[in-house]
Amino acid sequence: MIRSCALLVLLALAACRPYQRPDPLPGFPPLVLWAWERPENLSYLVPSATGVAYLIATVLIIDSQISIRPRMQPLVVPPGTALLAVVRIEDRGHGASVQAISNAIADLTDYTRFRGLQIDYDAPKSRRDFYRDILLALRTRLPQNVPLEMTALVSWCQDDRWFRGAPIVEAVPMFFRMGVDPHSPRESLKEPLCQSSFGLSTDEFYIPVPRVRRVFVFSRHPWTESSYRAILQASKKWFAN
Repeated sequence: MIRSCALLVLLALAACRPYQRPDPLPGFPPLVLWAWERPENLSYLVPSATGVAYLIATVLIIDSQISIRPRMQPLVVPPGTALLAVVRIEDRGHGASVQAISNAIADLTDYTRFRGLQIDYDAPKSRRDFYRDILLALRTRLPQNVPLEMTALVSWCQDDRWFRGAPIVEAVPMFFRMGVDPHSPRESLKEPLCQSSFGLSTDEFYIPVPRVRRVFVFSRHPWTESSYRAILQASKKWFAN
């Protein structure tokens, strides 16, 4: 009887823990700024509190051909800033080789500079198997110590959950740019891969942010020290125990 009660207590405590999965990006700061294709001077960042996920290239799929558009704009960060490489896929065709795409992405950069790779692809329903195959092929090309993750529409994390079993450490649900169908951060994200991180925008600022390990923040305009400080101050509440 005593053992049974002790077991029930342990189960109850486990259920109250905010995180049930291992950290998908061990050692990465809890606040991450997305830096897209534009000049960004982030020299004022606090590296111990903030990482940067920045676009290193865009892969264009046109019919059966692929082309790579590398980042052309400068990015300045303080020494010691944790970096996550982001690759955007823009799909305008249906005949490109999965292996050619995964090879192109894997060969884009020296991954000793980054803590991981994030893929951003608004795959329509007809291309989801294609996307999964890219992730599978890409995982075999990346060093084993480089985590692979993806951004995700909120609907993908609810009842859809089509990427279950994909070789990724997490999917970051993006709670912004939803047009006339805004999403609430209180919505249930049933897919476990979507429960570690949360993506928001500076102009669609949801409060409260749910308890997650990490928050990615997008800005439609170039980052400034004042906009960063506002996010950094807000993040103290997001990650408070």
